[in-house]
Amino acid sequence: MPIRSMTGFGLAESASPSGTYRVEIRGVNNRFLELQIRLPKFAANLEARVKKEISSVISRGSVTVLISCDREDKESKLSWDKKTVDGYMKIFGEIQKAYKLDGKVTLNDLLNFSDFIKTESDTFDDEVLWKHLKPVLTESIAAFQKARETEAAMLVKDLKKLLRDITKSLQLVEKRAPVRIQEYAKVLTEKVQKLIDNPPDPLRMQTEIALFADRLDITEECTRLRAHIEKFSADFELNEPVGKRMGFLLQEMNREANTIGSKANDTEISHQSVKLKENIERIREQIQNIE
Repeated sequence: MPIRSMTGFGLAESASPSGTYRVEIRGVNNRFLELQIRLPKFAANLEARVKKEISSVISRGSVTVLISCDREDKESKLSWDKKTVDGYMKIFGEIQKAYKLDGKVTLNDLLNFSDFIKTESDTFDDEVLWKHLKPVLTESIAAFQKARETEAAMLVKDLKKLLRDITKSLQLVEKRAPVRIQEYAKVLTEKVQKLIDNPPDPLRMQTEIALFADRLDITEECTRLRAHIEKFSADFELNEPVGKRMGFLLQEMNREANTIGSKANDTEISHQSVKLKENIERIREQIQNIE
């Protein structure tokens, strides 16, 4: 299963004995799965089945499912249930006999019990309606998924470019870090030599430089950031929703970038740290729409 966006649109339409069904599915991003389903009144009992079909293939997003059915010609065709009318007439006769009532049963009397008047739609039970609707729903879901995959493919292309930019900045930081220590050692030596008449104690200088290097060491941060980048890249190939996990990884990546910046004590590394955070934020905005 490729990565999918939470934004998409799917449409399918097909004729059946109970009418021509049209199913539209629209989705936008959301932290959780939120379903809104609209069905024709005669098919209201199918809502739970529609919800099950949608939730079985979609894990996140705000999804609206609009189902309509064109059956004007059929709905205008009325019929009556003779068996039901016979039952009413029998009951009326028994009541008249039991209570010795006068008068005749009229059509107006029967119309008070209008359940014997049927439209053609009433001849299809829920199982038959579902049999007619499900293939159209399935086709619409497939179109919706395809649209989400197409949009996600464009997002992934942008995300990979941003990851390359992050990796490039990280490489520059790693390359600059040891040079920064060497430059500090040289500057420190020069300052000490200006303050004293005698050359500085080599051992004392080495200790001071070692303390500086340890205090500002960013090796672990760079290593962890690189590991997060590799894990993020690997998630592109997983056959499961990865949006939430990518969000957590970005939090960790941003933490490492902040620490690198705070330890920098170097203009070039500070600039690269800012670039790291900018690109991480761009990725964070992009993955808001990844399922």
